[in-house]
Amino acid sequence: MMLELANGSMAAHISEFPVGTYKKAHRHGPGFNVIIIKGKGFSMFWREGEEPKRYDWQDGSVFTPPAMMWHQHFNTGATGARYLPPRLGGIKYSLGEGFGDITKVDKDVKAGGNQIEYFDEAPWIRKMFEEELAKSETTTRMNPDFYKRPA
Repeated sequence: MMLELANGSMAAHISEFPVGTYKKAHRHGPGFNVIIIKGKGFSMFWREGEEPKRYDWQDGSVFTPPAMMWHQHFNTGATGARYLPPRLGGIKYSLGEGFGDITKVDKDVKAGGNQIEYFDEAPWIRKMFEEELAKSETTTRMNPDFYKRPA
């Protein structure tokens, strides 16, 4: 669910993803304060050429991905995970790179967007996620077809 608030000077969205799943890696402009409404898991953060850093989260956690830094959210808990990332600036009043052009949000980085498709992610990501799920006796619910490049 996408929200434009205060005459377009603020924006937010609500995202929920099921147990045993994770989001595609993505990046965006500054100022998104990610509030974990419910769930347990972790997020990975990195810049091109750097080793990813991990941040564990749970109900009530808050974190702010730096501007245009790649990040990815993983649900390892027993329930669906839900987060809300409000920010200043929106489509009407953009505050810089990564804000105003919503056409890049769900677009493959190879096509000029700000998202890495599952079939293009580093192979260790899927393996690490499945190892984390095994620690809590949970299995992946990711569709194997996500990792296949479309013909």
